[in-house]
Amino acid sequence: METLSPANIVVATDERFAMPLAVTLRSLLETADPGGRIRLFILDGGLTDETRQRLARSCADSRIVEICWLPIDATTVGELPVSGHFSPAGYYRILIPKVLPADVGRVLYLDGDLLIRRDVLSLLSLEQGDHLCLAAQDSACPYFDSFAALDDYRRSAPYIVARRPVPNAPELGIEGRQPYFNSGVMVIDVDGWRRESVCERLVECLRVNRDFVRWWDQYALNVVLAGRWGPLDLRWNQGTHVFQYPSWRQSPFPRETFESLRDDPFIVHFSSPVKPWHAECRHSYRDEWIRHLDRTEWRGWRPTLHPLRRLGKQAYWLLRERVRRSLRRTQLILNEGLVR
Repeated sequence: METLSPANIVVATDERFAMPLAVTLRSLLETADPGGRIRLFILDGGLTDETRQRLARSCADSRIVEICWLPIDATTVGELPVSGHFSPAGYYRILIPKVLPADVGRVLYLDGDLLIRRDVLSLLSLEQGDHLCLAAQDSACPYFDSFAALDDYRRSAPYIVARRPVPNAPELGIEGRQPYFNSGVMVIDVDGWRRESVCERLVECLRVNRDFVRWWDQYALNVVLAGRWGPLDLRWNQGTHVFQYPSWRQSPFPRETFESLRDDPFIVHFSSPVKPWHAECRHSYRDEWIRHLDRTEWRGWRPTLHPLRRLGKQAYWLLRERVRRSLRRTQLILNEGLVR
C-alpha cells in the first residue's frame, strides 16, 4: 500500500509567541484528519531549550512524523521595519525558500496567533495552478483601493481600516480593484518562490519602499505577488476586524459570504493588537482559545492585570471607541457630501 507523503507545515516563533503557537498547533491536531501525516518546520527566532521542549510536548502526536527546528539569524531581518505588536518573527515567513530543505516544494504556512477549527491539511490538496501562493482576502483592507473596487464604498468606508493598504500602489503599477490578502494563512509554492527569487524581491521591496510600508511583511507580499496569488475561502482566515462591521450591508462582502465568515470560521486569526492571552481581550472566540491552551504545556496559565492598570486599560478602550465612533460619523458626513 502506498504511503502518502506528509503534509509540510511551517510556523515561525520567538520566545514571545511560543505559548500562542502551542495553541495554534494543538488546535490544528484536534481538527486534522486522523489519517494525516505532518512534517512540522518551526522557524526558531531564539527559543530556549525549555520552551522547545514545552512546544514539542504540547503537540505530541503520532501524526507528526518529524519536527524540524530551523534557527533563524534575527539579523537577517534586523533592518526591516517593525512597530507596535509586530514581532520580527513575522518576517521569517519571507525566508521560507532559503531555510527549508531543497526537497520541500510546497508548504502550508500558519501564523502563531490562530485558532484552527477545521482540517487544514485539506488546503494542501487544493489545485494551485501557477499561483505562487493561495491566501484569503483581508476583511479589514479588502482591496488595493476599496473606493475603486466597491460599487457602494461609502457604505463600508467608516469600517474599512485603510482604503489603500499599499499607499503607493498606483506608482507601483498595481490596479486598485485588485484584492489584497492577509498573510497569516498561506499555501506557498516554495519551488516557484525559489525559481522567481521571491525572497530577494520581498526584501528589496521592503527596503526600497520603506516609507510606505504598512503591515510589514504583508505589504511586500501583496506588492510582489500582485496578480500571482489565488483566493482561499475567507473562512480559512477570519480576521478580528470582521466583528467591526455592524452587518453585511456595511461590509465589503455579499451577505452569505460575510455571515459565514463571521459565524462559522474555519480558522480564527487574532489579528488585532489585543490577543486572547491579554487580560483585556473580549474576543468572541477567546474562551475556545483558552480551552485549547489548557491542552498544552501552558495549561492553567491565565493573564493577570494589576487593578490600577486595569482601570487605565478600561479608560483607554473607552476613549478609543469614542474616537472611532467620532471618526465614523465624520466619514459618513464626508460621504454624504455635507462637508464642503
